[in-house]
Amino acid sequence: MTSHIRGYLNDLARQLHLDPGEERGILSELESHISDRAQELMETGVASDVALHAAIRDFGASDEIAVRLYEVHSRGTWNHTTLAALPHLLLSLMFALHLWVNPAWVAILVAASVGMAVLGWRKGRARWSYPWLGYCLVVPILSWGLAMTAVGYGAWSVVARSVLPFSIPIYIASLAYVAFSLWFVIKNVSKVVRPDWIMASLAVLPLPFLGYWFFYFYNRGEVLQSDSRVLQEIDSAAAIVFLILGAATAVFFRVGRRMIRVVLLIITAPSLIVLAWLSYQGGAGYFAVFFFSAISLAILLTPALLDFQDSKSPAQTRPGELPTEDLSG
Repeated sequence: MTSHIRGYLNDLARQLHLDPGEERGILSELESHISDRAQELMETGVASDVALHAAIRDFGASDEIAVRLYEVHSRGTWNHTTLAALPHLLLSLMFALHLWVNPAWVAILVAASVGMAVLGWRKGRARWSYPWLGYCLVVPILSWGLAMTAVGYGAWSVVARSVLPFSIPIYIASLAYVAFSLWFVIKNVSKVVRPDWIMASLAVLPLPFLGYWFFYFYNRGEVLQSDSRVLQEIDSAAAIVFLILGAATAVFFRVGRRMIRVVLLIITAPSLIVLAWLSYQGGAGYFAVFFFSAISLAILLTPALLDFQDSKSPAQTRPGELPTEDLSG
């Protein structure tokens, strides 16, 4: 494969954002078409360099071709759409039936999430597995938040009252766990970001609401002691939130246009926080709602930042990019 075709296809691959195996097949087919077209032109007497440039020009700009290919190949089938929305629907059902208070049901759902995420990852990072993978990150992220809360509370106590509420070994362990869990999450999220950062954003879409919901009960333990009517109202609100997440995920998979997907994610996350705040009577105040809404947007855009940094790294080769030997045959 000539450097002209290689440069064109690598530029297209950087904008394609499809599964690595799928990208390799598409790029190999495009390389074949371009080569055939160039050969046709050379048989008419056109010089080889001129023929290659003409063949590439006839295909069109790489960014336009990448957009068209993404719209066609990224759109999920109904089976994949159902698999992607299923974890949200199961959680909606769990809250609707008030099963989240039973550790056995929670453990079953966590085990199912891990199993489906591993299965999808082994199938070449199947796109339907990303929502399942997102729920696998719930435990390390929430536990990281608790460790940060303990450290922050200790720092506040030292400044305000000149005392430590816990012993020093507890804070050392908390800081160590914060560092480890942060490294674990960043390492795994950076892998999930490839090849498409908005798939990583889809995976972490429910995390802001789960964080809001968790810390709502963490700061208002008396709610758990309330009558069943209060808990049923809270459960109903949570069930609706996860039902909306399932619907948003289904729309995400069935719509091929990338910009619509990005807008859908940006609108959904903070909207769910506001909905939760409106539903939980006596919940967190305006500042907390604004804080969690801002955090939700930051979480959604973090994969984009990781993807940007990865694309700027000269030593990094994206999975979709094909070196010369991959296409030269």
